[in-house]
Amino acid sequence: MAVWRRPVRFALVLFVVGLGLMVLFSLRDRADPIRSVVVERADPEAIIQTRGSRIIQTDSLGDNFRVVAARQLTYPDGGLKMIDGVEVTVDSREDREGFTLSGTEASVAADQTEVTLSGSVRFSSSNGLEATTDSALYSRADGIVRMPNPASFLRTGMEASASHAEYDRTGDLLRLFGGAAVILEMDPGVTIIVSQVAAIAQTDGFMTFEDAVKIDADAQQMTAAQAHVSLIEGSSRPDTLELHGGARILGTSVEPGELREMTAADIRLDYGEDSGAIEQATLDGVAGVELFGSASQRGTQIGGRAIDVAFTEEGQVGTLWAQDEVVLEVPATGGQPAQRVISERLQATSGFAGTLERAVFDGEVEYRETHGEADAREARVVRATRLETTLADGLSSIDGATFYGDVTFTDDAIEGHGDQVHYVVTENAVELISVGPAGQVPRVVERRGSVRAETIRLDFEGPRIDAQGSVDSVLSHTNDGDGESDVRRPGLLDDGDPVLVTAEKLAYDGEAGTATYRGAAHLWQGDTEFRGNTIVLDETTGNLEIEGAAQTRFLVTQINDDTGLPEESLTTGAATSMHYADDLRRVTYTTSARLTGPRADLRADVIEVDLHADSNSLDRITASGDVILEMTGRQVSGQTLVYYDADGRYEMGGEPVRIVEEGDDECRETTGRTITFFITADEVSVDGQAEARTESAGGECSELMSR
Repeated sequence: MAVWRRPVRFALVLFVVGLGLMVLFSLRDRADPIRSVVVERADPEAIIQTRGSRIIQTDSLGDNFRVVAARQLTYPDGGLKMIDGVEVTVDSREDREGFTLSGTEASVAADQTEVTLSGSVRFSSSNGLEATTDSALYSRADGIVRMPNPASFLRTGMEASASHAEYDRTGDLLRLFGGAAVILEMDPGVTIIVSQVAAIAQTDGFMTFEDAVKIDADAQQMTAAQAHVSLIEGSSRPDTLELHGGARILGTSVEPGELREMTAADIRLDYGEDSGAIEQATLDGVAGVELFGSASQRGTQIGGRAIDVAFTEEGQVGTLWAQDEVVLEVPATGGQPAQRVISERLQATSGFAGTLERAVFDGEVEYRETHGEADAREARVVRATRLETTLADGLSSIDGATFYGDVTFTDDAIEGHGDQVHYVVTENAVELISVGPAGQVPRVVERRGSVRAETIRLDFEGPRIDAQGSVDSVLSHTNDGDGESDVRRPGLLDDGDPVLVTAEKLAYDGEAGTATYRGAAHLWQGDTEFRGNTIVLDETTGNLEIEGAAQTRFLVTQINDDTGLPEESLTTGAATSMHYADDLRRVTYTTSARLTGPRADLRADVIEVDLHADSNSLDRITASGDVILEMTGRQVSGQTLVYYDADGRYEMGGEPVRIVEEGDDECRETTGRTITFFITADEVSVDGQAEARTESAGGECSELMSR
């Protein structure tokens, strides 16, 4: 060791010892120290703990984000925890909403861009949205407040809840997830909307709902895959509601004619701004509307590609439009058959009572009535280009229907045609009307034949037919399936050929089996014809009657005078009235009767023609009352006459009986009480005594015959 170092060491030792003595004496002279305050640490991991904490974030526009609390903990990573009376304030900007968040405590990220609140969290936006939840996270980066736990929301006119939610201040957009429910205050009542996902954009004025949407309104229950609500500006009340994906609306009022159900791919509802009630529903894509029937039963159903429904102030269906593949179905009620209408377009409107009273169908209309399984009748079908109907009990039944344009209808064995057909459903009758001179003449065809006229009324029960104006009828002989006919024509007519009838009017009673033709009535078949003011044809008996100016012509088979063989010839008749009794095969002419044939001209008050079983071969002719028989060169007069065709015998009675005969050079007159003579014999029997006709009277035969 260097010699010079030793003195230095010694000096340092003396310095340290002296300094220690000075400190010792100094401590002995000081007073006792004051006891320090000990602060309890809320979190041992926190490195700093302060009271009255405040965090302020600013940007070029000023304060934007503030967090205040009673206490603050600072952690080594720079993160903060705010405790007691935590409040987060985010100021409003022109492009985004402001809000406040409060809770028991909050965690602030180290970069102070996120804050998480927990414990009785409350949220309040600058536009009036309030919320309560257990926790919330606000991120300044995207401006979204996230609420991961069940949350409840409140705004004027609205309540909402969800299992978790998000609020985006940029668009003032509230998103609800997991069992979202929104309650809207309406007048009257409330509307509750439930779905898995919902979005409420108050500033932009809309709400959207997705996944199993259910809506419970005051008078309707709705379901759909999605829903979109447009809000009235500045409120939470709906302006429109759109349902998408299997949309369905159920009505709750069970009165007849009230809405029972609406279905479509998409449905749009328009609400009244003042009333808050649904004013119109627009259905698109395989749409359907069903109304309540009587006694809460299923009522009328309307289907189509698109349907619009307008509601009255009372919530009833006031007007209904449908188009494209329209189908309306009215169920059977009160003994009335089910009704079905197919068309391209439908418009139904209401009357003063506010219920649907009139419906118009256009475009290839088909109307169909069907009966129950116990009724074997075929369906009643009417086809036309247009149909106008009157409705009862709010479309629960069609009481009257008028068809236009090339109308055809069928009902079991009845068929009809016309330009215009009015169907009185309550009376089970139709009226066929011609439209203008160029229109189609109404025509009805049924098992007994057909009728054409200017107007025709057909009552299906019976049936009954009343036709007026240029009636033209064709009668055919219809057989039943067993070959037997239930329609009996007069034996004077050929059973195999049609019968033609014209008149001004026709009244046919199918139940009674009578057809009455009035006004210049004319019935004919080939050479056989009947004329008169009125012709009555009884199809149950085969009888035929003519009243007023009766005229007839029909074929009669008589024995030929020369050959002795049957020969067919035309016989004409005239009288005030004529009656043919088919059972008796007798033709009776009454009042001013006249019968003319190839052999004679017979006049009397009453003339009867009796035929054999074939209703064609003459048996005898009977006349009574001022009888006059005129034959070639012979006139016989009396009160009664019977002619027997089998032997050509005439028997005339009366007081006196008078016969005038014209010979070659003379005119002979014979009188008596009775006269019998034969067509082929030149003898007469007077008063039962045969004598040669040698007695004569002077004068011309024409004078004698005209007496």
